[in-house]
Amino acid sequence: MKSSRSVGSRKVLFLTNIENGESNVFLATSQALLELDPDIEIHFATFRGFEESIIKTWQQTRQTAPRAKPIIYHEIKGKSMLEGVKNCFASGREHYERQDNMPESFTYPLRFSTTIRAIRDTVSIFLPYSGSEFFEIFSSVLEIISQVSANLVVVNSLMTPALTACFHLRVRSMCLSPNTIKDFAAQSQPFTTRLRYPALFSGFSYPVPWTQVPLNLFYNLYAGVSWITSKNRKEAQEQLRSEAGASLVTPLDLVCRIPRNLKILVSGLPELDFPLALPSHIFPCGPIVRKSASVSDVDTDLEAWLARGPTIYINMGTLFRTTETQAIEIAKALQIVLASTKEQKSVVSRFQVLWKLRKSQNDQAATASHGVHDILGHDIESDRVRIVDWIAVEPISVLQTGHIICSVHHGGANSFNEAVIAGVPQVVLPQWIDTYDFAHRIELLGIGRLGNRTTKPQIIAPDLARELLDILQGDSAEEIRKRANAFAKVCKAGGEGAKNAAALILAECDADLANP
Repeated sequence: MKSSRSVGSRKVLFLTNIENGESNVFLATSQALLELDPDIEIHFATFRGFEESIIKTWQQTRQTAPRAKPIIYHEIKGKSMLEGVKNCFASGREHYERQDNMPESFTYPLRFSTTIRAIRDTVSIFLPYSGSEFFEIFSSVLEIISQVSANLVVVNSLMTPALTACFHLRVRSMCLSPNTIKDFAAQSQPFTTRLRYPALFSGFSYPVPWTQVPLNLFYNLYAGVSWITSKNRKEAQEQLRSEAGASLVTPLDLVCRIPRNLKILVSGLPELDFPLALPSHIFPCGPIVRKSASVSDVDTDLEAWLARGPTIYINMGTLFRTTETQAIEIAKALQIVLASTKEQKSVVSRFQVLWKLRKSQNDQAATASHGVHDILGHDIESDRVRIVDWIAVEPISVLQTGHIICSVHHGGANSFNEAVIAGVPQVVLPQWIDTYDFAHRIELLGIGRLGNRTTKPQIIAPDLARELLDILQGDSAEEIRKRANAFAKVCKAGGEGAKNAAALILAECDADLANP
């Protein structure tokens, strides 16, 4: 492509989905880029409704880099990934009912039939567009890339239309991913090593026991066949060929057919992942987490309350909506823990709970609130348990107060990374796709527990209470806290993940300027 940029300038284009788990990595890296080079010109392309977040990121950056140029927003036309998922399962293209944003199969206890259905539903989520919907996004991204004419295009590894556009135009590009090393490196490992990684929705432990390896292998093969035969994939590929002469490039190509000279920046470290050999095209940056104002700067009441004693922090992420049944089981687990520690004379006996509870839209909020209050009413009224649907600060700010004794979450990458950086033990209640992998990681690293081991993804009070008590006062509690602190020090020694990613991006820009 011909470049219209001035000599010596650095210009970067970010292409990402709008969903928080993915876009936050790009916002964090944008801020780090402006701190390292306030003169860099950053263009940020995503779907409608994200401009305010970009402006806020720039404004926050100016506190440490007053000369930072504004980030230029570009709206990608078409449906966002989440809108595509909702439409996919509501339109009848998939014949399963859905719960909030996720298919119903994700909520069932794992067994053979559930795993098969969940794998099939996941294939639809990876590419939740019809041929025409996909082509609209692809065309919009093509136009933005051509218009911006950047030194470097940094593309979300999970964004198929943008990957396809980058490789079709053959622009200088690299991938930035919220995912882990294992997600990209698994296929590069020896065959016997790959066999021991749990398949999607298998629910198997790591390493997979040899007796379960044949079924694990079948699940992987079934996932591959489901993708190859996917109606959405075929429609997108056909429309690309007929209207643009382009070939579909998907996240699976980054794993199975690695494009030449492609660099993939990941939000993780080898020390935080499964044992594996690191391929040369993968660059672990460390956890990439957005900077956030401290609790004391934003909410002095919350800061004072947290300072009263060690706190269990429950936050199931931005996509997950807690049903009435799940909320009641969590409340019952907390009731058990409160009763078990009440007679203790240690600091644990004074623990409290901060629970960010986003209720399912399919349940009546009043009913769920009433059920939880029936169980925890006394502790809610005495302000030992706080249940809120919104917190003014980011989770990382809460975790870094030094008052959080345990983080309970769904196993998302951001939730895992934030707790690791803060040195906080974790209890994971995995619900879908990669969240099962993070549940395995926390146990492999010795920094937490799987909270619904026998019933995942469902939540049962006795199981959750047992794991919470183990974190709080069990025989291994002290060792878990020590290991959590040790991994926090590993992250600190490696430097901020966003700054590491930014440095690699700047080096790639300079390589383009040296060889335009």
